[in-house]
Amino acid sequence: MNAVSSKQSATRASSRWTIADAMKIHTDDPTTTMPVIDYAFPVIDSDVWQWDTWLLRDIHGKTVTFKGWYVMFALVADRSATGDTVEGWHSRNNYSYIGYYYSRTGNGADWKFGGRVIKEGANSRSWEWSGCAVMRENSGSTVDLFYTSVNDTPSESVPSYTTGRILADANGVWFEGFDVCTDMFQADGVNYANIVEDQYWDFRDPHIFRNPDDNQIYALFEGNVPGMRGDFTIGSDEMGLVPPATTVPAGAQYGAAAIGIARLKSDSTKGDFSQWEMLPALVTALGVNDQTERPHVVFQDGLTYLFTISHHSTFTGNSTGPDGVYGFVSRNGIFGPYAPLNGSGLVLGNPSSAPYETYSHFVDPAGYVQSFIDTLPQPGSADPQDPTTYRIGGTLAPTVKIVLDGERTFLTEVHAYGQVYAQGVWPTSSAWDKRS
Repeated sequence: MNAVSSKQSATRASSRWTIADAMKIHTDDPTTTMPVIDYAFPVIDSDVWQWDTWLLRDIHGKTVTFKGWYVMFALVADRSATGDTVEGWHSRNNYSYIGYYYSRTGNGADWKFGGRVIKEGANSRSWEWSGCAVMRENSGSTVDLFYTSVNDTPSESVPSYTTGRILADANGVWFEGFDVCTDMFQADGVNYANIVEDQYWDFRDPHIFRNPDDNQIYALFEGNVPGMRGDFTIGSDEMGLVPPATTVPAGAQYGAAAIGIARLKSDSTKGDFSQWEMLPALVTALGVNDQTERPHVVFQDGLTYLFTISHHSTFTGNSTGPDGVYGFVSRNGIFGPYAPLNGSGLVLGNPSSAPYETYSHFVDPAGYVQSFIDTLPQPGSADPQDPTTYRIGGTLAPTVKIVLDGERTFLTEVHAYGQVYAQGVWPTSSAWDKRS
């Protein structure tokens, strides 16, 4: 791939996910559809709701084990606080914090909940939302945790970070530190909409990685196209190659999602992730969709794969698609241009018989995809949204594997609930740590 200079990345145009692309979305294609989950699915821990989940990894994206332990992080909420009810599940974001789990096998059957990661009170805002956890380069046990610090009143959503140490012995994993939280950057109203421009603005989910082309550290995140909400003009660029006589559908102007990127300017070797340069969005979905959550990247075979998750409910105008993971591919590195995978962008969607069964899919470098179970309709139910018949998840779905084949993807394997795979072993002493 070609190296991308700072000047090029700052002046390039964003790639577009167009209305014509979205017209190609096809629900229930077996190559891009999640399997229907068994109504009698197992639950990892019945004391907490679990949803957005990510694994311990290195700065290059590879999942790593630590002293033989698999470690995952997740947004969780105590069921005792929310209530173990439909209402409790749907209010979970207002009780969320980042918890962690550890497993000796990674096979999904022996995950143990370890508790809270960030010290209570260290996050100065109301809630902790999604991010990633990265082993510090050239360290034995330092973990940099990136997350979204969200406040209720006044409304704020700020990518942030905190640092601590991971420790392990024969009985499990625990953490120290994570007692100081620092803001990374905020929506600037220039590259990305802020709350003044869009009261429903999205600015969250930092995903940190080292770019193989220029060896610099970047952050992906969810954002919105700058401008006043609903005032956008949807033109031919946003429409794409549509059939004759196609007109701009009503409501399309409310779709303004963007996959954002920023370049680190401070010294990561000193644990300083506080200074960033905001860059134009990699992909925008103006006229198509208003939400591109949890963006993440996979580098494979000289191609750059950009993934994001989105809801059926956030498509705008006449565009429609299932809850699931969508993706784009670049043949010229992280700054694109990008083309939608499979022609439409859809990589894995829920089946029409269970349209809300899974969400928050994360694709690892080997193509394994983790997600959580949302709500699963009772077999034979006429209404998958009927809370009297569906079963709430709040736990991990079966892991699946996809093959990335140029600009196409294929679902090829289904594995156990919550099963994970590592691509590396963190280079550290194998000696057990001592508990204080």
